[in-house]
Amino acid sequence: MISAAADGHNRDDVRAIELLVRHYADICDEAYDPDKLVELFTEDAVWEASSAQGTSDFGVHRGRQQIYDFFAGVSAQIVHAHHIVMSPQVEVIEPGTSATGRWNTIVLMQLANDEHATAEDQAKLMAAVYKHQYRCEDGIWRMSHLHVHTRFDLRLSQIG
Repeated sequence: MISAAADGHNRDDVRAIELLVRHYADICDEAYDPDKLVELFTEDAVWEASSAQGTSDFGVHRGRQQIYDFFAGVSAQIVHAHHIVMSPQVEVIEPGTSATGRWNTIVLMQLANDEHATAEDQAKLMAAVYKHQYRCEDGIWRMSHLHVHTRFDLRLSQIG
């Protein structure tokens, strides 16, 4: 869990939020452990993913239980993943209380069943934008809304 600084300086809040997002990406890359992931969200959080072409739509999941259920099943679909989150734009709305964020992300993943792959050894490459809302509860920053919008995805042949 990522704690907010007691002094409430925006810099400390931004750093805590950056660590929260990095922690989220790391857990996703380690087989999407739902017990660890759900702790990063507020009780009333919304997790959603969409794409312009409909190739990376993972639905809308409201509340911790639905988010837990989604992540409990996703590792059967996504065999391996690697999330690269970059270019954070975090805006603290109220120090120690609320913030918003926008991140660019690249995700490489191997899917168990990829209807868009043209060969068995292909991996999916997604370029997306994360838009987040954050809330600090009892000194812990959590995501209250995570929206992933995939701008495009490609299939890449694996080597080795």
